[in-house]
Amino acid sequence: MELVCGPHTLAFGERPLVMGVLNVTPDSFSDGGTFHAPEAAIEGAQRMAAEGADLIDIGAESTRPGAEPVDMTEELARLLPVIEGIDCLDLGVPLSVDTAKPEAADRALAAGAHMINDISGAGEAMLEVAARHGAPVIAMHMQGEPRTMQRKPRYGDVVAEIRNYLAERVAAGRRHGVEVLVDPGIGFGKTLEHNLDLLANLDELKRIGAPVVLGVSRKSFLDRLLGGVPVEERLHGTLAVNAWAAALGFADVLRVHDVEPHRQLAESIGALRPRRNRPAARRRVFARGIVCRSRIGVTCEERAEPQDLLVDIEATLASEAGDARDDLAGTVDYAALAGLTQAVAGRGEYRLVETLAERIAADVGRRTSQTAGGSTPWNRIESLRVRVTKPGAARELGAAEVGAEIDWRP
Repeated sequence: MELVCGPHTLAFGERPLVMGVLNVTPDSFSDGGTFHAPEAAIEGAQRMAAEGADLIDIGAESTRPGAEPVDMTEELARLLPVIEGIDCLDLGVPLSVDTAKPEAADRALAAGAHMINDISGAGEAMLEVAARHGAPVIAMHMQGEPRTMQRKPRYGDVVAEIRNYLAERVAAGRRHGVEVLVDPGIGFGKTLEHNLDLLANLDELKRIGAPVVLGVSRKSFLDRLLGGVPVEERLHGTLAVNAWAAALGFADVLRVHDVEPHRQLAESIGALRPRRNRPAARRRVFARGIVCRSRIGVTCEERAEPQDLLVDIEATLASEAGDARDDLAGTVDYAALAGLTQAVAGRGEYRLVETLAERIAADVGRRTSQTAGGSTPWNRIESLRVRVTKPGAARELGAAEVGAEIDWRP
């Protein structure tokens, strides 16, 4: 996938992109004051570009927990000289403006920024600004606002709620013709447990179909996770979390304060990921709706006469080189699956449906298939799924189906 940012194009591939954080504020939690003067900020941007940043995110309003808002005049006074100064240098990387104010974003894009990073989720007014400039937007999730977001944040299902929220923002962007990237907002209205649940399940966000931006750099959840680590000592924890997300392919952009070590991380992952042995395609052989008769039931009276059952059996076969060939040696006969199922069901008595399902799986797993060449073990079977239903019991209960299902490995 490629993302057009003004005259620049960002390509998403095997390695994550590195977004350098440039806070032109006096009070940001990590580097507040470092780049407050325009000259220092411009030098910081040059250094980030030299260290390998793929894009640079410039913010002029602190969003740390408890931060007070900054008015438009002050935010623009901080932003515009820096954006204009960096734009004149032609560093070869796109600039993102970190703001929740549509008017500030509009002015920043006109001054030389190429995309928007909106912690408030990119509402309709922000999307309209982005559409006018043809700029992509990062939509982040935040519960509440910076002053209050860490006051007892609550969710029913944090992963599902944030996934659904961000999916809706992507859909809204498409209605405006705007490319939207998504950011789960680690640390923005989340407890430590919420943050860990999100990080462990970032694949849920990948299913939205938009690039995922991850911002964990030096955040306070690392202090709580690691048992008391000050801001200036959180690089190792940051690298560990970002490496986890990037290696698994969960994060497309890493938003970080420390560009050089993250560029090394990204390059290393980019070299390793293409060399992974991809899982081979799995073959499945199944026979469904096999009619069996079995003495089954809790009481002796129930087991006195055989009753009709329906059995579904599915065998997953281990993959080997050459499986794409049309070779009988690479499969298991589904008629034999059905025959063995009926034989097990008709043999003996069973009180529980799940016991019968287990017996079928165990018997199939150890039996042999009779072929023209002799008796050959079914050693290709990697796993089985057996489902037994009782049509008679379902009719008595007025239910669609009753029964049991098991997954079994030899």
